[in-house]
Formats: sequence, C-alpha cells, structure tokens
Amino acid sequence: MTVPYQCLASCTRPAGDDFEWLLFGATGSQLVVQSSTGATSTWAPETPTPDVKEPARKDDDEGPPGKRVKLTPVAEPRPNFLHLRTAKDGKYLVAVTAEDKCIRVFQADAQCHLEQLSQRCMPKRPSSVALTPDGTTILVADKFGDVYSLPLLPSPVSEVAATPEPKEEQKKFAPSASVLTVHSGRNRKALEEQLKQAEKGPKQGKEAPKFKHDLILGHVSMLTDVACTTVGSRSYILTADRDEHIRLSRGIPQAHVIEGFCQGHEEFVSRLCFTNAGHLVSGGGDPDLYLWDWLNYRLLEKISLQQPILERYKGHPYQNAPTEFKVAVSGLWSVPTAEEEDDEILVACEGLPALVNYRFGSSSKSAKVIPLTGNVLDLAFIDVPEVGPTAVISIDHVHEPGSTSVVRTEPLASRLQYLSRQSGEWREDKTLSKALEGFSRAVQGDAGIDAECSSSKGDDKALRDMLYGVENLRKRPGAEE
Repeated sequence: MTVPYQCLASCTRPAGDDFEWLLFGATGSQLVVQSSTGATSTWAPETPTPDVKEPARKDDDEGPPGKRVKLTPVAEPRPNFLHLRTAKDGKYLVAVTAEDKCIRVFQADAQCHLEQLSQRCMPKRPSSVALTPDGTTILVADKFGDVYSLPLLPSPVSEVAATPEPKEEQKKFAPSASVLTVHSGRNRKALEEQLKQAEKGPKQGKEAPKFKHDLILGHVSMLTDVACTTVGSRSYILTADRDEHIRLSRGIPQAHVIEGFCQGHEEFVSRLCFTNAGHLVSGGGDPDLYLWDWLNYRLLEKISLQQPILERYKGHPYQNAPTEFKVAVSGLWSVPTAEEEDDEILVACEGLPALVNYRFGSSSKSAKVIPLTGNVLDLAFIDVPEVGPTAVISIDHVHEPGSTSVVRTEPLASRLQYLSRQSGEWREDKTLSKALEGFSRAVQGDAGIDAECSSSKGDDKALRDMLYGVENLRKRPGAEE
C-alpha cells in the first residue's frame, strides 16, 4: 500500500517564450515533481547503512567460545516531509523534514531534476515555515515559540565560523561527604549516585548550529503558523499559537516591535490566510472562522464552519454526536482570481472528506460543502489554460472517509482529486487527471514508512501521526489546572 501525499506545492516559472507550471508532492520521505511538459523526477534522502560489530570477547573468558549470533543491521528511518513552500519566481522549493528538524532548499532544472542546494538542521522542531515577500529569507517557527530567519541561499560569508570557541575546563566534581561521614542508608545511596556522576564527567551541551540563523521574535506558547506580507513600504509578520493568540509584528529587521494582537479566538489557532482583498482569515479549534481587519486588530465577522459540516454529514458513521463533534482546521487557501475585490477561500478540516467554500465578495456568505472521495490532506492551485485555477487536492486513500484510524478495505487507486469552477460552482474536473497520471500513481515501497500500512499496527500508527496532528493541539479539560 502506498503512502498519500501529505504535502503539495505548486509554482509557475518562465519556459522560453511561455510559462510552465510545476507541481511538487511529498509522500513520506520522498519528493515528486512534475511539470506541465510532462517531465517528472523524484528525490529521497540517503539513508546511511549502520555498521554492525560483533561484541568483543574478553581475555579472561574461560571455556569454549559461545554460539555466534547473527546480527541484523537496523536501518535508520528516513525523515518525512512536513511542509513545502515555493518561491514566487518558481526557482526554489523550501522543504521541512520533521524527524531531523532540517530546512532543505531545492532547485528544479529544465528537465525537472531536483537538486538539494542546502540542508540546515534547526535546534528545535519546526512547526511552520514561510518566505518573505521578496523571496530572499525563510521564516521558521518552532514548537518552543520562537521564529528564526534564515537566508534562502546561504553564502560562505554569512555562515558562522566552524571553529569552536575555547571552553573553560570545568573542575571535577568532588562530593564534600565521604563513606566515613555518611551513616544512613538513604544518604549512602545519594553519595554513591554522586560518585557515579562524577566519574562520567560534566554533561556536554548541544552544539549551536553553524549556519546563520537569527532569532527575531518569540511567544510563550507553541507556534502553529507564521505568515508575512507587505503593505505599502512596510512589511509585517503574523504568528499564531496554541494559546489562541494572533500577534502582529513588524517585518525584518524590526520584528521585535509588536504592533498589536488580533484577539477573539477561544481555542487554538492553527491556520492563517490572507485573502485577495488583503483581509486575514484565521481558523483552528473554534466552530467559526474569523475574518479580520488585521491592520486595525478588528474582528469583522465570525463565519460559521462547524454548523454547515454538521448539516452535510449528519448521521455519518465516523462522526461523533452533534454535541461532541468539533472541527480542527488543517488548511486555509485563498483562491487565486484576477479581481482583487473577489475574496474566495477553501477550507479543510482534519479527518473531513470535503472542502468548505466561502465567497466574501458576494452578497451571500453561506458555506458550500464540496464532498470528496477521502479526507483532505493538502491542496495546490494550478492555472490550466482555458480552464482557470484548478485545485489539485491530496486525498487520504488509506483511511476511510471521515475517519483518521479506520483503514479502508480496498485503497483508492488515485491519491489526487481535481476541482475547477464550472458555471459558478466547484466541480470535479478531469482535465489534469491524464496529465498527472504518473504523479498520482503510487510508487511501491519507497516512501520511508512501511508500504504495507494495513498489515502492521506500528506502521499504521506512524502513518496516522504523520498525516494527522491538528486535533492534538486542543487542550484537554483540566489541563491547565
């Protein structure tokens, strides 16, 4: 069984006298890319083969040698991709891998071959990543509440010198007590532990990354999303965290200046999205989406999200009772349109086999639920000639629609679904299905997680942990007491 595409990203770049689109997808630890010309390629990190050595036999061992045990090397798991972001000029792809906490920058050549330009491992695990409007700086938010800035293309001049600074020698610890002065059993055990620790020596601190990374701002809670934009000549950075906060800070190099907060959420904020008209839409664990005039920190409207989903999927076998049902926003996307006044977004909720569509520019702001064949994992837009913006949607073809734990008896053949606007409505479009047939087709046993997900409980749990985690941000009752 193949692993779904947990991340998607797209871009448009010049190709001679015309333009071509590129679609990137991450399936486990593998990257797949395809262009509108049909060129495709894949990339996966190398896994070092561990050396296995037999235990040395001590010289004082008596008797015949024992039975030799065949040792099987345990391969280190390859890191899975967590986020994909493309530069506006279409030249570079920024990817984040979770297990090794690395920020990787790729470039695709004319034949769509991916080349890794840099690999920088952060001190803490990244939770979100964004590119500044000028496309030269990467903003990395981590789970400890900090945001770092990294140059997109590191230069030798900007790199930190690799020569370590001289460290002062620490004196060996010697306990003031001894076996002659300690009499009780408890104190004697404590003294033995101190002597054992003294033999090990002082703890070695973690080495700081040897590349340029500047800490520009921080929260006291885990960050969930970061976004940046420019208004006039001034740039801004918006950050969301688990404690219901949306902070507005100035852009680099004044990111330490806090302009204000957008307050109103009662649950965690998981996604931020700028609309074509410049408004901010936020969503998370609340039953509503929030529409903001973010420059004035003013809430314009609460837009119902949970209610239309309940009405559409009332009685679904994998949905909880209406009193227990809660939404967790896993994706917010602004639909690209030629008219800036026409605001339209698509919303995905974790474990929901549908997208929810809102149009803010029209007189009616009612939600339209678009059912799909599986739970939505990610989405990317491709501008198709004579069709317009087409949504390429990554579908969880392993688990049952509406469930994050029940595995399908027969997985779907395709990992993608396509939607385009037809007669004012979002409907399934088969225009890209043939062009992306190779992209959607599964590649057996190369995605880092065991391909036979349904046959191993451990592999199924690893797959669930990789695909679903937004609901884990919700605080449990009594957690803060």
